[in-house]
Amino acid sequence: MYSQNVELRHLRYFVAVAEELHFSRAAEKLQLAQPPLSQQIRQLEQTLGVRLFERNYHTVTLTPAGQVFLEEARLVLHQMEQALSRVQAAKQGLAGRLDIGYMRSVGATDTIVPDIFQLYRQRFPAVDVRLREMSLEEQVQAIQGQQIQVGFVARSQDLPIGLDAEVIERIPLVVVCAEQHRLASQPSVTLRSLANEPFILCQRQTSRFLYDRIIQLCGFSPHITQEVSDILLLLGLVAANLGISIVPASSVSLRKQGIVARPLADLDVDVTIETALVWRRLDRSPLVQEFLAVAREVLGQGTKTNTGREERETAGRKQG
Repeated sequence: MYSQNVELRHLRYFVAVAEELHFSRAAEKLQLAQPPLSQQIRQLEQTLGVRLFERNYHTVTLTPAGQVFLEEARLVLHQMEQALSRVQAAKQGLAGRLDIGYMRSVGATDTIVPDIFQLYRQRFPAVDVRLREMSLEEQVQAIQGQQIQVGFVARSQDLPIGLDAEVIERIPLVVVCAEQHRLASQPSVTLRSLANEPFILCQRQTSRFLYDRIIQLCGFSPHITQEVSDILLLLGLVAANLGISIVPASSVSLRKQGIVARPLADLDVDVTIETALVWRRLDRSPLVQEFLAVAREVLGQGTKTNTGREERETAGRKQG
């Protein structure tokens, strides 16, 4: 039966004597006087109720019970060293578990976010990263309740007090239509000109934020003829001239044939979707702070790349 009177120091003292099989050398190794060491070993034997060493004037040997105890003592000390090492790693943000929420159909989820995770994995391979697909509302609640530490969200409004955010990307919303559609010949499109058009949208349960954002932007009840489960199918139906849609500009590259993208000309409203990294303001966890540092580094490196992509998209719209 385990005795609370056996402490780690007893195990260290015992292992030192067992490895040296000499009390004086063991005491020197431990930087301890020999009499206290001998006293501690006797106390350990009394606590265990078994002799661990056979002693005489010339030799010290392990008893059978001592040999068994040596293996176990070494294992316990090794486990303790590992535990202490992991605690220190966690203190520095080098180990632990990081729960992260994300939203599907957010442009940065397919581009910037993987780059962040790749660099973070290289820097902190011992951290267990868990991803959870969640809506904006679910992520806000989970961060506030500390079920997740960080979230990637799409938003168009301020977050609740107590949360901080780092903007990753601002993606303009564009109108997509078939090449033969009447809107294809126009350089830009106003929202009010879409009032009588048949709309194709992703299902609300698939992309609630985008769905609600489009309805909010229109300012009228759009005539929705089709609701589909993913953006690729949506673009395919648009190319077949079954209706028009409003989508993030970043998704247009998923299908380049048969569709035309036109910018919204409504300058009095915000026609962008903002992708942001969100966390609890008071969370000073090294895990979170190191993840934020990596995200900021990737965002800083990607500034020129994003600008170049925007320039290419603008040029493509002018040519179209």
